[in-house]
Amino acid sequence: MQIQTVSRYVCTKTIITGEHITINPTFYKITVCQIITLFGNAALRFALPLYLLRRTDSAALYGSVTALALVPMLLGTLAGGVLADRCRKQKIMAVLDTVSAIGMAATAVILPAAPVTPLVLAALCLLYAVEGLYQPAVQASLPLLLNGAALARGNAVIQLVDTIDELLGPLLGSVLLHTLGLRGLLLLCAVCFAVSALWERTLQIPHAPAARSDQRLPPKALFLRARPLLRLAAVLALLNLAVVPAFTVGVPLLIVRYYAFSDTALAVTQSAMSAGGLLGGVLAGAFAKRLFLRRGTAALWCITAVCALLGLAVLPCVPAAAGYIAVTSLAFCMLAAAALFQILLFTAIQAHAPTGQTGRFMSLITVCACLTQPVGQAAFGLLYGLFAALPSAVLFAATAASIFINLAASHIFKKAVSFTKS
Repeated sequence: MQIQTVSRYVCTKTIITGEHITINPTFYKITVCQIITLFGNAALRFALPLYLLRRTDSAALYGSVTALALVPMLLGTLAGGVLADRCRKQKIMAVLDTVSAIGMAATAVILPAAPVTPLVLAALCLLYAVEGLYQPAVQASLPLLLNGAALARGNAVIQLVDTIDELLGPLLGSVLLHTLGLRGLLLLCAVCFAVSALWERTLQIPHAPAARSDQRLPPKALFLRARPLLRLAAVLALLNLAVVPAFTVGVPLLIVRYYAFSDTALAVTQSAMSAGGLLGGVLAGAFAKRLFLRRGTAALWCITAVCALLGLAVLPCVPAAAGYIAVTSLAFCMLAAAALFQILLFTAIQAHAPTGQTGRFMSLITVCACLTQPVGQAAFGLLYGLFAALPSAVLFAATAASIFINLAASHIFKKAVSFTKS
């Protein structure tokens, strides 16, 4: 009965007529709240470690505090998935923003008297934990508010918001830190969190918890019931492990060390990569009606082709100037294809996850990505060090790994298409 009620709610709130898609108004409110929350969170996650570095002048302490703060995010993401499935999403968002507001206001009050290192670490841990708990609630809300092409477009919007926040949040944090000081920035963000919390209490998100029999099942039994979704998550994890780090680690090394270009040249390339991620989100939203899981293979083969072309572009026979232009252009294309594929995959998982268990699956995927990508980055860092004179070898190895992933993904996608929500 709960599934039918939610389905009727979705159908009445998400209207698809011809080429026009009308999205649930509640989704727009969630997006605005997320913009406020993530901007404040990103600004403070940049400003707090920078303040610590300036006060202590210790790079080791700066790196250690930043690394330790990531642990609460992983734990929060796992717990957030369970909470998102059992509790009302709007209540989770409102409580988390309220906790953030109180925490940042308290930090601003005791900042002059408290030891700087433990205070900054505690504030960062709170911010990262809140982000980990917050995102599963947002992701689990989307299939309850949107369906079909509107769900794909909604995921594209959320991806764009996250990317823009990560780009502009540090810039905003730097400007406000210089203008207001850390106490002023903390108080301003506390007010923003409080405003967002008040608005989130007015959201109307249907609640569709899992059946009680499902809630009593151990995690292993729950995941085995939706094994196709785990295979989809494995595709993304392998991509983050064996292909994406070839670009995220390789591109800066190629420009700064292999070509010996300036930091400005690297900044231009990294800006192009960010623009590529934005383009991928825009394309996913524009062509939402044509995004089907089987077409995810096409995005994967695009990534493979870009990886192979990048290997050719950095061969010793290619002039440095031409190589730099090729690296920048291909990195742009790579991030666009990767963002498009991620949105498509997230949409498929949200659409097919068992009712009341979307949050758990989305949090599991996020944690897998957080754990596999650093391993891949470390491995490719070693490989680029071993093959410093011939980085093409590393990129061709990533191309071979990508081909293997594509073949496995094609088989997985065919099986997942027939999987139905339980």
